[in-house]
Amino acid sequence: MTGPDSPSLPEPQRPSADMLWQRLDDPAAARVLADGYTRQFFEPFIWRERRVTEVARDLGISKTAMLYRVRQFLRLGLLEVTRTEPRAGRAIRYYRATSRGYFVPFTATTADSVQSLYEESLDNTRRSVLSALTRAWSTLADDPRWFGLYTFGDEQGLKSHALLPYRPADNLHDLSQQGFLEPLLAETEPAIWDNTTTLTLSAQDAKTLQRELNALQRRFSRRKLPGGQPYLMRLTLAPVQVDADGT
Repeated sequence: MTGPDSPSLPEPQRPSADMLWQRLDDPAAARVLADGYTRQFFEPFIWRERRVTEVARDLGISKTAMLYRVRQFLRLGLLEVTRTEPRAGRAIRYYRATSRGYFVPFTATTADSVQSLYEESLDNTRRSVLSALTRAWSTLADDPRWFGLYTFGDEQGLKSHALLPYRPADNLHDLSQQGFLEPLLAETEPAIWDNTTTLTLSAQDAKTLQRELNALQRRFSRRKLPGGQPYLMRLTLAPVQVDADGT
């Protein structure tokens, strides 16, 4: 929702002839993209033809619940019927998002700050990551009572905080030297990774790391092998504010 004091922002630039951007100034439509929970029902249709039944199956919800969302998106102009497939009884409809890209201006949301907008937008994604990690971690031990939190540091500060099955004392020394997640690199272990650490980098090294992480993600994103296992990955790099006294 715009007001007299709202900044005059340029329309999002069109990257190419086949990459259209749709600006959502309607608060109701903007809410679909800004709210992480609601967005999960819309994302499967972004530039892909989908049926209500298959999206409902993928999301683990009923066809009725998914149909409610589809009708909502149609009313808001976010979804369109691409084709209808005749059959005995009711015809099958295919739907697709009305654009390949969307821009939601801050003024169309109810957020009171950039941080709150970002948090609300990513809240469901965060839960999805945690849920996937929890399921993956559970394969490391048969009984949850074997699990515990390992927090370890040295003179430079925190080195690792990880949830892992219990490790005998004679293994802890090796882990503290090599890293608590090192055992996961074995061929027999599942391909999961979750670690937070603080790096001390020059501005140039930080940019190099940023670009290498981007290149790594793009390289593996191109590997879409038939029958491959989907993996959820999130990369985060952010500068930490340092006080004047260096703490």
